[in-house]
Amino acid sequence: MIVVSSRIKPLSLQLANQIAAGEVVERPASVVKELLENAIDAQSHHIHIEIERGGSSLIRITDDGVGIDKDDLALAVTRHATSKLQTLSELEKIISLGFRGEALASVSAVSKLSIKTKQAKHEQAWMINTGTDSDFTNYKAEPEPVAHSEGTTIDVRDLFFNTPARRKFMRTVKTEFKHIDDIVKRIALSQFDVAFKLTHNKKLLRNLPKAVTEKAIIQRISKLFSPEFLSHANKVDFSSDHFSNIGTLRLWGWVSSPQWTRKQSDWQYFYVNGRYIKDKLVNHALRQAYQELLPEDAFSAYLLYLEIDPKQVDVNVHPTKHEVRFRESRLIHDFIFSALKQALYSESNVSVSNQNSSEMGLPESNNTHFLESEFAHQNSFDNSLAYKKSYQPDKGYQPKIHSSLNENRVAEHINGLKQLYNVESKVSDVEEPQSEQLDNNQSLTKNIELSFFGSSLGCLVPNFLMSQTLLKSGEHQICVVHILRAQQFLLTKLFQPGQCAPLLIPETINLMSSEIVLLFNHQERLHQWGLELSQLGDETLMIRSLPVLCGIPGCSINIKLLIKGILLNIKQGNCLEDSELENIIITSVESAILSDSEQTLLLKMLSDWVIQSGIQQAAIGKKSVWKILDESKLNDLF
Repeated sequence: MIVVSSRIKPLSLQLANQIAAGEVVERPASVVKELLENAIDAQSHHIHIEIERGGSSLIRITDDGVGIDKDDLALAVTRHATSKLQTLSELEKIISLGFRGEALASVSAVSKLSIKTKQAKHEQAWMINTGTDSDFTNYKAEPEPVAHSEGTTIDVRDLFFNTPARRKFMRTVKTEFKHIDDIVKRIALSQFDVAFKLTHNKKLLRNLPKAVTEKAIIQRISKLFSPEFLSHANKVDFSSDHFSNIGTLRLWGWVSSPQWTRKQSDWQYFYVNGRYIKDKLVNHALRQAYQELLPEDAFSAYLLYLEIDPKQVDVNVHPTKHEVRFRESRLIHDFIFSALKQALYSESNVSVSNQNSSEMGLPESNNTHFLESEFAHQNSFDNSLAYKKSYQPDKGYQPKIHSSLNENRVAEHINGLKQLYNVESKVSDVEEPQSEQLDNNQSLTKNIELSFFGSSLGCLVPNFLMSQTLLKSGEHQICVVHILRAQQFLLTKLFQPGQCAPLLIPETINLMSSEIVLLFNHQERLHQWGLELSQLGDETLMIRSLPVLCGIPGCSINIKLLIKGILLNIKQGNCLEDSELENIIITSVESAILSDSEQTLLLKMLSDWVIQSGIQQAAIGKKSVWKILDESKLNDLF
């Protein structure tokens, strides 16, 4: 029983900042992201990132930006203090990467942080130290004189030294550094007028000079993204002034040709006014553009930059700024879709040659949509990317960045691990199944492990999930689960007609007009099963909602297969009986790569069914959903 005090008390500064740090600082890469964004907002030309032990021991960011005034040093590490905006009107048209004024305060709450800085107008550099072994919230410390060149150096030492619970969730040094490298990579792909150096354990791993020419930009993209991508990419350069209510839009960059695909979506980079985002609306427009061109199990690759009036996009909708919200979302969706359709279907598109910079499609000096910034650095190349002057940032615009970490990733990992440990903790308390009592037609609930599948060992290949259970006898039981069959099997047990899931953005598919008529003749019946249809043009069907998949993780409905199955059933003269519709829905389910927490949840749902039914095997048709490998079978294999 949890006892809650009846009195309300203010949190201490230390505790408040540590709580706030939970949203900002997920891992060392989060710190690197926040500090790099600050360095870029400070108009830096050269940034050096020094990492030790994957960021757990040291993160040092050195830049040659404008620096921090001596009188502002102490204020810089307090919450809600920033130089980037002061009024509500500025919040509505954010042109900087950072703006909340929480990064330094949050980082200093969970590390030992020091700042050295010097401004060009001052002869003396100053330092402030916000963390020691005994007092890591010493925000009232007076700045001390120090030797330092123009710019700022921020040292973050012993990350999470005072929050051991969070430190336990850190992965290996190699994994944490890979996340840091990914952050640097994404930022460097948007900040072509900034030079970057990245070292790990004093070893130089990335040295990216300023890309002030088209050839240099090609080299940076080739080095950080992929030369293979560039040789199979189509140019996108699509502008529109037709939207009187949102101003000029421009989408430029490169998309892979339909003939060149990948097996995963790791080469998909999209920037909005320089901020790297993962947005459902954008992803839907991109998927729809490739809809008829890619196999079902293939992914496109793209490096795209959207330029839009900052007043038309809200970047303050996610704690870590991973998402944005467009004020005219439908128009933006259609604009992106149209731009990509034109790029993919136009015969004038040619592949980008890694050897020929003139084919890269970079902004030309006579392009009216790439105006030279009135605030541009003196050393920036003449055709650097820019907004219109009416909403320019404090430096020449280059597309910027933010992390690709999935939303609520910290909560997801914590929740998944809690479930995992909870499952394992129950194993030793259950009874071993008695072989003489096993009967597939009787309940075996009292003899089966509380978690029949135990804990996940990860995915072997995309379609199979392996789990391990420790029996009371001390033996290990290994299960290999066919993921898609498991999802389909659970759906046969859990599916309930009449529940529908409205789509955030309706899907469209092209059909013959006669086929659309057939579907609408059965519209009422389909609606009873959660499928809501409407017509968009003579040969375009719009799907507004789909049947609910009962919370089964990692699966979705392939709309093409679903509609194809329904049409086939109707053409064969069937009446769309419940069993027929259920079978069509189940066979149209497709599986995605499962995260750690999704693997755990899928195994738990299967375990619940085993416990309730007492049956230790399941099948779809005549195909097994899982196979059990005990130690004797494993020994036989070897």
